[in-house]
Amino acid sequence: MKKTVLLGLTVLGLLTGGCATQNNQANRASASSDSNSPKRKQTVSKTLPIGQIISSEKMDPDVAYKVTNKKAKFYDSLKVFGKKSGIFSDYETVHGANLILGATEKYVTADNTYYHVVNYQSGGFENSISPEGSSDYNDEADNGYVKASDLTKFSTVKSQWTYQKKQPYYVADACNNRIWNRPAYTVHYTYVNHVFDRLSTTQLYATKELIKHTGSHYVYLETAKGKQLGWVYKTPKVLIAGKYCDPGKQLLKPKKHEKMVQKIQSKKSTKNRVGVNDSLSMQQRVYLVRNRKHQLTSVLVMGMDNRPVKLTVHNGQVTKLSNYTYRRKPWKIVTSKKKLRTHYRAEHAYIDTDIAETTFYSKKSKKLAMVETIGYDGIAHAIVYRNGRVSFKTHVYKNVITYPLADFK
Repeated sequence: MKKTVLLGLTVLGLLTGGCATQNNQANRASASSDSNSPKRKQTVSKTLPIGQIISSEKMDPDVAYKVTNKKAKFYDSLKVFGKKSGIFSDYETVHGANLILGATEKYVTADNTYYHVVNYQSGGFENSISPEGSSDYNDEADNGYVKASDLTKFSTVKSQWTYQKKQPYYVADACNNRIWNRPAYTVHYTYVNHVFDRLSTTQLYATKELIKHTGSHYVYLETAKGKQLGWVYKTPKVLIAGKYCDPGKQLLKPKKHEKMVQKIQSKKSTKNRVGVNDSLSMQQRVYLVRNRKHQLTSVLVMGMDNRPVKLTVHNGQVTKLSNYTYRRKPWKIVTSKKKLRTHYRAEHAYIDTDIAETTFYSKKSKKLAMVETIGYDGIAHAIVYRNGRVSFKTHVYKNVITYPLADFK
């Protein structure tokens, strides 16, 4: 009986010891696993389709390129370079759109050099305050990756020079051209940094001139006090060469016994907005000439677009209306009594420019006439009263894009 009990205890002990041994092994394995849990994952670098990149560097996107290889392909990234599914653009697309390219990054491998390129863009009125956030980071400008050998350097400017002597100018048409940081598409991002709205009576000077690759001429402007403005397209439609001439003295030519006064629209009244198509922030001006009897003999209105409208007055009635061009040359002359009793609209049949409409009032009215400038972004008027009072108003149309004037000072 004792043998049986001893045998049973021996078997039980062996079984218990075996279980303990297994548990200890499991615990050691678990402890070993826990202690090794922070192990780094061994990453296997995938080779790019272009091969190993030996070096890379940032590039100046203002150095221009044109695509010249007719077999050139542009890819979304270097990871998909050479793959049909990764094609972003090609020679026909880029060349057909006459795009100018700028390289932002350069990658060198053992066999080739690759560029990350952007399209040259014109921001226009956009981004004038912080142009640094422009094409380098603009998805719309991104044109992918391309072999450097598929591109050829391209000069956006044929020539540029500085005048030995500053050339004087003053403003003719204030709304059809603006002042740029650089002529459009001559660097990777160009934008409007000034407008002529508040420069219509300012003496300007050109200090430099350049010729774009298109053949267009641009001049660099500054004020008489030396304030740097920027580049503007050189055309007599925009700038009149010479020293600034006051339009009242030039077109009214008051006699010795006559007195001329000038009325100016307040800055606040203009709404201080910049239009894409109009010089909305231009302050309208009215010149009034009176004789010895204090009677109005002539009136000159410089409208929102800086174009002169002259009224010849006799015995309290307008007897002649003279509309001038932006260069202050006679354009439309009206002497018809019938037209001078109602209204007259001066407009171009084939040129997109503002309309000048003059309304005439009867002798019974306190008003003499109203001159309106009808634009694409807004309308402005100057009402002249018989007693010499003048009222101004500028109205900006709803649902048109305008910008704060402060962005362009």
